[in-house]
Amino acid sequence: MAQNNLAEAVPLSAEPQQRPNIEQPQRQAQPQLNPQQHPNSHKLPISKFEKCLLTACGLVLAVMMVCVVSAKITTTNAQHNLQSINSRITTVQNHNTNAQQQINELQSRSRLDKIAKKQGLSLQNARIRNVNK
Repeated sequence: MAQNNLAEAVPLSAEPQQRPNIEQPQRQAQPQLNPQQHPNSHKLPISKFEKCLLTACGLVLAVMMVCVVSAKITTTNAQHNLQSINSRITTVQNHNTNAQQQINELQSRSRLDKIAKKQGLSLQNARIRNVNK
């Protein structure tokens, strides 16, 4: 029982013997209070300023909550648009890569030689000049 850190009720010892000549004041019984009641616990009225302040704080809080939700929606829409644009960029890049590969295939030396032979042309390496941009 001593390990639960609770105070134990100790019986009071008898009061010391009193002298018959001296009068002792009588103890007055104090009224019992509820454990929830405090001697000075009366409610204070809320002033008009406090009511206005609470209302203003509530309105500011409500506006801030709406702003946060609105910002979240805007952010989500922006992310969706960004993903859509990135998808289109990837599609265009793939199309450009395919087109560049096709251009390189059409400009290949072996293809040009085949076309020249079909047309009856001959290739003379002395007359060939390479021009780079």
